[in-house]
Amino acid sequence: MTSRNFVALAVACAAALAGCPGTPADGVEAPLKVATEGGIRFVEGQGSMASLEPEQRDLARLAVATLASDLGVPEERVLVDTVRAVDWPDSSLGCPQPGQAYLQVLTPGHKITLRVDGQFHFVHEARGKAFVCRRAKAAVGGVTPKLELVWGEQAIWARQDLARRLGVPVEDIRLVSAESRSWEDSSLGCPVEGEESVAGRVKGYVLTLSHRGKSFTYHTDLSRTIPCPPISAD
Repeated sequence: MTSRNFVALAVACAAALAGCPGTPADGVEAPLKVATEGGIRFVEGQGSMASLEPEQRDLARLAVATLASDLGVPEERVLVDTVRAVDWPDSSLGCPQPGQAYLQVLTPGHKITLRVDGQFHFVHEARGKAFVCRRAKAAVGGVTPKLELVWGEQAIWARQDLARRLGVPVEDIRLVSAESRSWEDSSLGCPVEGEESVAGRVKGYVLTLSHRGKSFTYHTDLSRTIPCPPISAD
C-alpha cells in the first residue's frame, strides 16, 4: 500500500469510524486478537517473530519490560504493535520536553509501538537504552492515536502549525498526502542560513496540506515537523 493510500484510509476512517477495519459500527472497540510467539505477545496482523530481525526481537522484549515496569503492570498485558528503525536527529531521541535543550547529534535507534488494554504507548530506544515517551497527543482533524500511522503525530503538528500561521481554525486545514522521503542531513532539505546541520541520512515524510485551494508542504522526521518552503499568511 502506498503512502497516498495510507492517507486515504486515515481520512476515510476519521470521517466514518464505523467503516474502519476492526472498529464496530456502534463505536465500541472490539477486543484485539493476540498472537503469542517466543514469550512476546503481538497484536495479531501487526507483527510477529518472523517479521522481526534477531536484534528487533531483543528490542521488543526490552520495550515490553520497560513499559510494564513504568506502568506497574504484568508484562503479559503488553502487546507489541510495531518495531521501527529510526535515526533520532538529536539527544532528545524523538521525545523533546518543553524548556529543554538538546545536542544536535544524529543517533540510530528504534521506536516501538505497544498497546496495553487498547491504549497506545511508545518506547524510544538508542544504544540499548529504552524509555517511555509521553507527549500530548490531541485528536485533531480526524488523525487520532487510534488511527496513528508512521506520520500520525507529524500530521497533527503540521495542521496545528499551519492553522496558527494562517490564523484559521485547524478544521479548515486538509491533509492531502504523505510521501516517504530521506534527506542527507538534519536540515530535512530545508537549510536555514546560520544554522548548522548534522550530516547523515534522515528518514521522514513530505506532508502536503491545503487551505482554500492553496497547497503547503511540511518536511518531517520522527520528532520534527517544519514548513518547507517557509510559509507566510500572504
